[in-house]
Amino acid sequence: MKNSVDVRTLLNVYEKVKTQGQTIDMGNQLEDIRCIENHDGYSVSLSDDTVSLDINFHNTYHFHTMNEDPDTVINQTTTEFHNNNEQQIQAFIHKLQELDKKY
Repeated sequence: MKNSVDVRTLLNVYEKVKTQGQTIDMGNQLEDIRCIENHDGYSVSLSDDTVSLDINFHNTYHFHTMNEDPDTVINQTTTEFHNNNEQQIQAFIHKLQELDKKY
């Protein structure tokens, strides 16, 4: 499956979670999506209970799923999802898109 994630949408969701969510330890939370920011502001993360997404400088990003081994990390410009993570990542992307529409 092609990686159809729009970095602009990811950053919009990050901003919405940051500004409209509740403050929690090390970040903010809106519904079940959490966000944190690196101290230098060059990277941010969005996560739920199964997937985390690191968004870095130059619009690169990395998905991480629970119980992953290093060979299953999906890197920023990779256009193919690894089959064992696809469902979790697709569900997470869908959550982010819905949150973007809702707020």
